[in-house]
Amino acid sequence: MSFPEPFPLAFLLGNPAGLWALLAVPVILAIHFLQQKARTFTTSTWFLIEHLAPDSTRGRTWEKLRTSRALWLQLLAALAAVWLLTEPRWVLSGSSQTVVIVFNASASMTAFRAPALAAAEREMDQAQGLAERTTWVILTTDQRQPPLYRGEERRMASEAFARWQPQLGSHDLNPQLRLASALAGISGRTFLITDSRTKVSPGQRAAGVGKPLANVGFAGSATEPVDEAGTNHRWRAVVQNHAATAQRRTWHYETVGQAQVSASATQPLELAPGALAEISGEFSGGAERVVVVLDADEFALDDRLPLQRPAAKPLPLRVEGGDATADFFRKVSAGVAGVHAPGATGGFALRLARLTEADAAAITAPGIYWAAADPKAADAKLATAPVIPARDPLVAALNWQGWLGLGPFGFASKAGDSPLLWQDNRPLAFIRSGLGARRQLFLAFDWERSNAARLPATVLLVRRFLEAERDAQRAAWAGNFDTDGALTLAGVSPEEPLTLDFRPAEGGETATRTLTIEERRVPRTPGRPGFFVLKAGEELIVRGAVQFGDSRQSDFKEAATFTIELPGTRQAAIERNSREDPLAPFWLLVMIGALLGSWWEPLARRRTVAKGGAA
Repeated sequence: MSFPEPFPLAFLLGNPAGLWALLAVPVILAIHFLQQKARTFTTSTWFLIEHLAPDSTRGRTWEKLRTSRALWLQLLAALAAVWLLTEPRWVLSGSSQTVVIVFNASASMTAFRAPALAAAEREMDQAQGLAERTTWVILTTDQRQPPLYRGEERRMASEAFARWQPQLGSHDLNPQLRLASALAGISGRTFLITDSRTKVSPGQRAAGVGKPLANVGFAGSATEPVDEAGTNHRWRAVVQNHAATAQRRTWHYETVGQAQVSASATQPLELAPGALAEISGEFSGGAERVVVVLDADEFALDDRLPLQRPAAKPLPLRVEGGDATADFFRKVSAGVAGVHAPGATGGFALRLARLTEADAAAITAPGIYWAAADPKAADAKLATAPVIPARDPLVAALNWQGWLGLGPFGFASKAGDSPLLWQDNRPLAFIRSGLGARRQLFLAFDWERSNAARLPATVLLVRRFLEAERDAQRAAWAGNFDTDGALTLAGVSPEEPLTLDFRPAEGGETATRTLTIEERRVPRTPGRPGFFVLKAGEELIVRGAVQFGDSRQSDFKEAATFTIELPGTRQAAIERNSREDPLAPFWLLVMIGALLGSWWEPLARRRTVAKGGAA
């Protein structure tokens, strides 16, 4: 028999279910164990007349296995039938396939890490051997993360599973699944490992490794000062029961200090199905960090809530003047966190003052400036034209319908200025660039003869400007953040080396690492709950607490265990990368011949039996 190409050594089974036919082997052996050996005696038939009736009181007995031609031929026929039923196929030389395994990177998968890894190993077992060469690609649904592994070593692919860290909130899985399909090509296989059917796209092979969990966790938090000085803060946290049944938990909070951790008394908490409850406490004793702890359950990410006492960037400013307008700006600025008035000899970042038109044209210092009184205002009438806000965050969603004034006055805008408010086609308020990247807010109207001090929109405009200027400077600050959230680093260049210290919420050693160039370009908070400190060299940039805040990931009502297979996928891969056993007709003849041979009795045997009967 000739073959069109060198005969391959590797083969696979097109129908593994055919191995069930191996059960015929113990059946054949059992039959031959139960057979009794026939013994031949020469005697008178008259003597045996009374024993013609067979004695069947004992039935068949278990005898010693005796080999015979029929036994071996029947076993040969059974093995030939097994070989044919399993449809063996020889793998083609040079055949290849790409197998892409995609792990869901959602944080909810942390509760099912072990079954997810087991499902990945099963997929690799099924794909192994379908082609002579297999390229393994291990992906996650996190678009920012490169492949965990890409290569032909299965051992290394399995070791790459350990680098899968599901930390994302709710996100779209389809972009990475499209990438997986492109990498696999027509001849490859893609496989998604997730925890819910709702996350699987139509036509996608997948394994669900989830199950409903009675999860209770934190769903949000807030901090607020309890005194005017802002030295003490109070925290509030929301706890949600995501289960379909009532749940009972206990909670306490731990004050995290430099050398030791002190815990509060444990308090009970009962929640109806889907219910929310609020708990609260204080940063007592000047504490900077607190961890609120719930009873542990199968989803640990939302059982601990780290909290950092917030500290805004310091913004020193000077308000000039002793009139009612200056007092208004002092009062508004005092309500903005971080803003303070330095002493007489201290420096300041912003200046708030009344200017003449000549002074405004030459000033470069950043700040808020309002126009001097209009000497002709006594005879002027109120402007009736509406105030039109520009598209700018400083005036977004503010209501100016109640504005009363004499119209634009005092300051003339220049080329490059950004108008905020318009009246009579002239700017009523505008922004101008000051020193460096700092800005100037010009209020171009007669303040005393307007209702600006009593209009909420004006107060909010001033507050927003002060907050924006405070946050735009390079200075240390502290706050609370969501896991894997965007982190704004004002005044910090991506070229500066940054180091991150991180301590998990559950405790343990603080890990320090240097951020990569990609991480410095788009800074983000850590993906796990805990505390972090970000530094540029020895300079403190930001310190904070990272909280898990996506309540959608804490809801496991739709989690399920399932398998989605596309009909014919495996068979198509087998037919593409292998060919049928060319000796299949020969094995069929062997099976038929063995069966016929086991039933055929040699001529000498038949003569012996006939002679014994005649006697």
